[in-house]
Amino acid sequence: MELKGRLGAIAKKIPQCSTLADIGTDHAYIPLLAVQNSICMKAVAADVKIGPIEIAARNIKRLGYEKQIETRLGYGLEPLKENEADVIVIAGMGGILIQEIIAKSIVKAQTAKVLILQPMNMVETLRKWLNENGFEIIDETLADESKKIYNIISVKWTGETIELEDFYHYIGYNLVKRKDAVFKRYAMNKINLLNKKIVGMQKAIDQPEELKKLIEIKNRLEALLNELSFLTMASSKQQ
Repeated sequence: MELKGRLGAIAKKIPQCSTLADIGTDHAYIPLLAVQNSICMKAVAADVKIGPIEIAARNIKRLGYEKQIETRLGYGLEPLKENEADVIVIAGMGGILIQEIIAKSIVKAQTAKVLILQPMNMVETLRKWLNENGFEIIDETLADESKKIYNIISVKWTGETIELEDFYHYIGYNLVKRKDAVFKRYAMNKINLLNKKIVGMQKAIDQPEELKKLIEIKNRLEALLNELSFLTMASSKQQ
């Protein structure tokens, strides 16, 4: 099995493990790939709805992995036993929902070796919550699929918080540090979103305190993009 785009990027982040849990499973594709490639010995494909579980079960049976992959119905991490999964994938849902899932089963999240998170929105809110609650973002990458850009965030619980500026909560410290090929378009998308928020706030009679913060973040992003453009031009001239 080969996965591309968003799911493929998630699968590449899964380290060698004993038991993988895929929360909000997408047809059990990620558990199947992990077991087939001997990345994990066992896997749990879980979802809150019966439909995805039935599809996952059919795929698992069709490929002959019933002994290694188990499907479970339930909300978030609740279907998991204590200390059962050393790697947990929570993907394809909103950032706030991911935050709620982790918070509701905090001990299970804390005991995992790594959590691989793929929020569909509100990623800046999720980053901030993770940091404030002792989950260190050890890696973050971008997946480009069908003109959409997805964040793949790997975290582990350390119990410690790191003082970070709101700028890095918004754009992602690891993304700024890496500056990969997709980052420029990702940052431009963020600037466009910030512009819309700023214009809306400026029209309000009582301008919120957040307005100044958003303008500062936008200005820093624009400066970062200008720097990247300059470095690209300089590199092209050298070649």
